[in-house]
Amino acid sequence: MPKKDFQNWSKEKLLHEYKELSKRKKFGIVWEDKIEEVAEQCKTSLPVLKDEKAKSFSTDKNGINHIFIEGDNYHALSVLNYTHKKKIDLIFIDPPYNTGNRSWRYNNDYVEKEDRFRHSKWLSFMSKRLRLARNLLKENGIIVVTIDDYELFTLGLLMDEIFFENNKIGVLAVESNPRGRTTNKFFATSHEYWLVYAKNSNVASIENVPLTEEQKKLFNLEDDVSSYRLLPFRRSGGLSTPEERPNSHYPIFYNEKTGKIDIEPFKNSIKILPIDSSGRKRVWRQTRPSLMEAVGRGDMVIKENGKGFVVYMKDRIKEGRKAKTIWINPKYDASSHGTVLLDKILDRRKAFDYPKSLYAVLDALSVLVANKKEAVILDFFAGSGTTGHAVLELNKNDGGKRQFILCTDNQDNNGSGTKIASDICYPRIKKVMSGYSIGGKKIAGLGDNLRYYSGELVGNIKTDNDKRVLTSRSTEMLCLAEATFDEVANKKGLFAIYENQKQMTGIIFDEDAISDFKKEAKKHKKPIVVYVFSYDHTYNEEDFEDLENLKVVKPIPEVILNVYRKIYKELYKPRNL
Repeated sequence: MPKKDFQNWSKEKLLHEYKELSKRKKFGIVWEDKIEEVAEQCKTSLPVLKDEKAKSFSTDKNGINHIFIEGDNYHALSVLNYTHKKKIDLIFIDPPYNTGNRSWRYNNDYVEKEDRFRHSKWLSFMSKRLRLARNLLKENGIIVVTIDDYELFTLGLLMDEIFFENNKIGVLAVESNPRGRTTNKFFATSHEYWLVYAKNSNVASIENVPLTEEQKKLFNLEDDVSSYRLLPFRRSGGLSTPEERPNSHYPIFYNEKTGKIDIEPFKNSIKILPIDSSGRKRVWRQTRPSLMEAVGRGDMVIKENGKGFVVYMKDRIKEGRKAKTIWINPKYDASSHGTVLLDKILDRRKAFDYPKSLYAVLDALSVLVANKKEAVILDFFAGSGTTGHAVLELNKNDGGKRQFILCTDNQDNNGSGTKIASDICYPRIKKVMSGYSIGGKKIAGLGDNLRYYSGELVGNIKTDNDKRVLTSRSTEMLCLAEATFDEVANKKGLFAIYENQKQMTGIIFDEDAISDFKKEAKKHKKPIVVYVFSYDHTYNEEDFEDLENLKVVKPIPEVILNVYRKIYKELYKPRNL
């Protein structure tokens, strides 16, 4: 940036500059925002969806309707801010790592290592999308962003700014390349990072990781309740002295013949204190009340070891353990279980650069949405489709009904002449859902249905006719918002009705068709949400008083415009740098 010459500035201009400088952040990440063409388009145009019926397919009429959106993810996220605000349980994304190796484009140009604005472009790109994405998460929702060393620290500060530092619930190191990156001059990088943030850490939750067979073998004792192992009841190490835990230093009274254990002395009892082998005073693992509860459960065991009595507590086997922050497992190898697996599915060599290991993503889903059997999972950097594949696998494993939403563009894929959406991501998902063969061996499909949309733009609203145009192009957005995909009736230009198993959606394009619409709607018993064209935010309530199965009436396109006004106002307001 050129230096400012303050010598000839007026007092008023200097005062204004001082006020602006005083607004600057005292801590956080600052970058020079770079204009992005796809974002600038939204100043004059509005994103909508087009139903690509020829690419949609169904393997099970009663199965889950998964969503595939082809197009720029900035536009897709704008649409989802209307259709899925506060509806997403988990966002899992693998954005460009900004390595400078011609793997990422900004405004249609590759970003090279020598580009001095490389980090600013990447931050501008990510900031816009992450701000839109945050609106989509439920209050207990979670987002995972994968990254490597090139943008780890900038991404961390950006995530702290958008999702807030107190909502950071984990930074995982996942060994995705056990062999190490041989091109590194010094250390051979073998891992990447997964930054995990909650929308609200006070209400978010994650699941334990299932025990391995080796871990299960440690619980080698068993009683009528469960398998267990014995752990010393006396603490050692940190926070194990009476000065640090005064309430946990007390005598335990025990009768070897009867097996009675108490915290009060009784006839023929001996006193046991938490004294270590060097004679130093220690403390018990629990206070008196908790000890007596454990005694009542039969979880306390005292044994004689020749030198005295040792107090043990039964540590009962659990379904899992808290997930750790370092993930090392051969199945997380992105080459064997990402690249090679994808090549086999698509029957093509080097189909896609650096796909994630299916099993790394599957294990992440198991930790983050295992207890949410109807979770909605969004990946707006879908790439090769690993997230969608993992959702289908998890549903197969536990009978869940989770839905994925995949967004990806259709840019050229690694210079091979293939396209990311049409030649990589979509074929993979279709094969995994419908079934395919590898070397003559048939792999059964995982089922469900796919709704395929492409992103388009319509002109911004300047006239009443523009409102009619937007309304005529909003059918896909409204059906997606209500999850009603099956057409019941369609009177072109007048009205249409769609349904799912539980409800219907009515769209009235012409207010003169309200009477005909109601005649059709009254033939059905399901509750119905009605969208009616209006030049403003009003409609005549009396027009729908006799519709018994009515849930709500919403004026269009105003309900859509309100969302776009809000998100674009937030995105384009000046940032105080």
